[in-house]
Amino acid sequence: MRRFISLILILIIAVSVSACVSKESSMPSTSSSSASTPLTTGESTSTPSTSSETTTTQIISINKADIIEAIEKVEKYEFAAQYSTIPESDIQITSKGGFDYSKEEVFWEIISKSGDFVTYSNETVWDDSIYYSALVKQNNKIVQKGEVTLTIDEYFEKVLKGRTETATPEEFKQQLFEGPDPTRNPIYYIRDILSNADSFTASQEGDNYVLTFTFTKEEQITLNSVQKVVKIQGTGKLWIRKDNLPIKGEIEITKTTSYAGLEESATTLNAEITFEIMYEYQPPEWVTKITK
Repeated sequence: MRRFISLILILIIAVSVSACVSKESSMPSTSSSSASTPLTTGESTSTPSTSSETTTTQIISINKADIIEAIEKVEKYEFAAQYSTIPESDIQITSKGGFDYSKEEVFWEIISKSGDFVTYSNETVWDDSIYYSALVKQNNKIVQKGEVTLTIDEYFEKVLKGRTETATPEEFKQQLFEGPDPTRNPIYYIRDILSNADSFTASQEGDNYVLTFTFTKEEQITLNSVQKVVKIQGTGKLWIRKDNLPIKGEIEITKTTSYAGLEESATTLNAEITFEIMYEYQPPEWVTKITK
C-alpha cells in the first residue's frame, strides 16, 4: 500500500499538466485584463445590388464575463482532451472525464505517455471518498499496477501533505472540482485563460461563435522556502454556443519556469491542447460500481 501511494503521487504530478493538486493554477494572476471586457469584431458581406451601397456590416458582441458566469453555473458536463508537448512530443496525454457538481461526483480516464513509459489511470471522487487505479508499462511490459480507495482526508494526509501548497483537505477537494487544468477540467481552464486574456476577435460559424485570443499569466509560488515563477503565454480558439457555453477548444502555450536566484535554471515548454465538451453526465460502468 505504501509503495502504491507513492506511485499515485508520482502519477498525479506527471498526469496533471497544470498541477491540479497544487496552487499553481489557482493563484491570482498578474494580468490586468478585466473579466467584463466585451469581445467584438466586424464582418462584411457583399450582396448583389445595382446600388452603390453593396456592403453591410454585422457586429458580433460577446462579453467574456457572460461566458465565465455560464461556466460557473454548469451542473453536469463531460469532456475529451489531448495534450502534447511540441515539437518533440515528449509528453502526450489523452483524457476523458465527467463532472456532476450536484452530486459532488467526478471521474477521469487518463493515458499518459512519457518516453518509454505509458500510464493508464482511472480516478473517481464522490462524496468524501476518492478511488485511484493505475497500470504502468515500460516498453509494453507491466512494471507496476494497483488501486486504492481512501477518504479525502486520508488521501490528503498520506499523499499530499507537505508536498504541495494545498493547505487542507477542503482546499484539495475544491481544486479537484474547480481547478483549471486542460486535461482534467477544461471548462475551468477556459475560465482561467479567459480571465487572463489580452486580445480577442469574434466571428460566427453556423450556430456557434468562434473566439480567437491571446493570454498571458504569471505566478509566483513558494513551496518549502523555494520561490518558483511560472509564466504562461498562449493563443486560444474557442467555439461557443449561443448560451455562452464552450463546446470545443484549441490552445497553444509556451510555459517558462524559473526559480528566484537561479535564473540560469529556467526551462521552457511548448504544448498543444485540444478538447471537446458535452453538457451531460453518463459515467462508465466502473464508476457506477465503485460509487453505488
